[in-house]
Amino acid sequence: MPVELAGRLADLRALIAAPDIVLVADRSRNAVNRVAATYFAVAAFFGIQRLAGAEIPVADYFDRLALDRARDVIGDAARKLTAAVLADGAWGPGAVDAWAGKRKAEVERVRLAIGEMASSGFTVSKFTVAASILEDLTRH
Repeated sequence: MPVELAGRLADLRALIAAPDIVLVADRSRNAVNRVAATYFAVAAFFGIQRLAGAEIPVADYFDRLALDRARDVIGDAARKLTAAVLADGAWGPGAVDAWAGKRKAEVERVRLAIGEMASSGFTVSKFTVAASILEDLTRH
């Protein structure tokens, strides 16, 4: 495959987040570019892209349901965290750092737990716990 085409196709992965970004932009009345910068900064900060790309074996129909539900929870958490960062009036990676700095202990606990789960290999149960702790962070 030509390098130029490969690069263009690789950039398409970012479009998966477009509906979430537009939704947050609409609800928060922020410019799409600011929401996008913040959304991707949140995803990088919390390792959400590691979660989104995780290949997790499922044993049965109920594992698939649990995994799909956890993915929905992670997507919702990413939108809510992005909106929370934007609510402070700033945007982008610096705004994520500032928002996280106000919640240092809780944020570090979440990042550490997700990192440990990711490095040891996700299972349906670990993935569900990761989704749950991200969701908990949106409630505070």
